[in-house]
Amino acid sequence: MKAPHRVAALLALAACAFQASAQQADAAAGRTVFQNTCAACHNSAGQGTPGLAPALAGTLGKHADSEDGRRYISQVLLQGLSGRIVSQGQTFMGAMPSQAALSDEQLAAVASYVAKELNGSAAAPFTVEEFAKARSSKPTHKELRELREQLPK
Repeated sequence: MKAPHRVAALLALAACAFQASAQQADAAAGRTVFQNTCAACHNSAGQGTPGLAPALAGTLGKHADSEDGRRYISQVLLQGLSGRIVSQGQTFMGAMPSQAALSDEQLAAVASYVAKELNGSAAAPFTVEEFAKARSSKPTHKELRELREQLPK
């Protein structure tokens, strides 16, 4: 292999390693936010807490694959959600508080963690830009609940 080709190959390899390292860092950041913020109600493995909070593991993967689903997830994180929720045959009456105090980076990391690590979604990670856009949109509680009802079950 000639020197210019070796350099190009090494640069490509380094770029792949950097990307893999960045993805691992994002997953670690998402896991940390989840454990520090979400696990108290949703359980450390995302299995939910009967009578308190629904499972996130195994329930949101399909939503990470659609534009409406991603909008719903981001808005629930930013706006919170209250009232009657039926998930996996269980009924929950309560309120998820807004997590808008978290940065867009933290929100993107935790949403990506839930989608990929807890649900096996192959969808692209959530982005800071998605959360910045979501912050500028403030759906009413009724609109957010209507969006939830439109998502595939």
